[in-house]
Amino acid sequence: MTRRVAILGGGISGLVAAYRLVSASHTEPVEVVLYEADQRLGGIIQSDLSQGLVLEGGPDSFLKRKPEALELVRELGLGDQIMGTNPHTHGAYIFHRGHFHDIPPGVRAGIPTRLNALWTTELLALGEKVRLWGDLVLPPRPILDDLSLGSLLRYRFGDGYVDRIAAPILAGIYAGDIDRLSLRVTAPQLLDYQSRGISLIREAQRALKAQPSKGSSGGGMFVSLTSGIESLVTRLAKIISEAATVHLGEPVIRVTGGRGGYMVHSDGRTLEVTDVVAALPAFQAARVLTFLDESTKKILTDIPYADLAVVGAVYDESAMGRELSATGFVVPRGEGIDMTAGTWIRAKWDYPDRADLVPIRAFFGRADQPDLLKDSDNEILAKFRREMGYVMGVTEAPRFARVFRIPQGMPQYLVGHQEAMRHLRNAQAAIPGLKMIGAYWDGVGVSDCIRHANKAASELLTDWSGSPNQAALPRSR
Repeated sequence: MTRRVAILGGGISGLVAAYRLVSASHTEPVEVVLYEADQRLGGIIQSDLSQGLVLEGGPDSFLKRKPEALELVRELGLGDQIMGTNPHTHGAYIFHRGHFHDIPPGVRAGIPTRLNALWTTELLALGEKVRLWGDLVLPPRPILDDLSLGSLLRYRFGDGYVDRIAAPILAGIYAGDIDRLSLRVTAPQLLDYQSRGISLIREAQRALKAQPSKGSSGGGMFVSLTSGIESLVTRLAKIISEAATVHLGEPVIRVTGGRGGYMVHSDGRTLEVTDVVAALPAFQAARVLTFLDESTKKILTDIPYADLAVVGAVYDESAMGRELSATGFVVPRGEGIDMTAGTWIRAKWDYPDRADLVPIRAFFGRADQPDLLKDSDNEILAKFRREMGYVMGVTEAPRFARVFRIPQGMPQYLVGHQEAMRHLRNAQAAIPGLKMIGAYWDGVGVSDCIRHANKAASELLTDWSGSPNQAALPRSR
């Protein structure tokens, strides 16, 4: 029999799931119908090339140690676009009290591995530097279930180090408060460190020594695409559109059924399908999948999300008030500005040299800023210009600037998240033909989303090959 699969959501998760299913259609009869509420595909992935440069509105890279994104890039024939970070630029700054300070050498995933290097930093007072040595003698903190990443780091290293060094580095990954983020989800390696020894510093040093050298691993940890991350979306969309039905600007209102088949009710039509892949944010999945029980819906709705705004700007070289000698900067809380980080794009990536132009990305948004996107684009750009004047001494207007809005774009993995996902996984397994995928499970990176999409498509194909009987008709509710 022919399976008909509804893909709900056209972000990277939904696109990859659709691609995997249409790619398998020559061996397993399948009809794919993809719904996207927006008028474009790609979700938060958006690359602006209008200025002859790449300004990313969402993710700007793939993590090399998570291979799913790079494998897909090469599979789609985009391997010649892979580029690494700029080999001539290393490190980043922390902006504190009106000045840029080097991130101390040896800080890895928030853990200081070279205490002597921290002894000279101006980010910490003398007593805060002495406090770091407590990690070498403090007993392990008992972890019965889960606790926040921040609470463990504060216990091992003290508040000063966490607030001004670890937190701005780690919180930038999740746009979250590390005193609320789950240790088990965001930094499970620290649990391994504690299980092996007393000191996180010593265990991190051992792990660092065990890593392959830069020469054997091929350079930095991140790679990107010369034509922007959206080129991956474009290639996926082209393949999918030739083999599947794509409905843009058509949000799914509800999905009913649940015993062998489903009815998808969108804005303007109703479609009978055998399977559903919900590639939606958790709160949207809870609202749309009406057949879920209340406890499962609560797990999904209890996952909070942070709003983000990214400003992409292009300046003339002459406008810069300082040399861009690092990849960018992060900003701790309490510095009197809303900007949380900035990327000096030309310094970070190994683009062809454009010495006359300076592209910059600035980030706004934390988990505790629910009103961030109430400001208009003009208001956000005015704030960006004021804070650029303070942070970088730039008083001239940029040649070009735009705001990328990412409402509820970053799921927050709070303490207890892993256990909640275990319950969600069990609930999903009990519902035939349903797969829920997205960044809310355990990783916000592009590779994490691709991994879940690959797994969902593979499981559906396996289920079909083992279930030759036709699916029952869905029962509407």
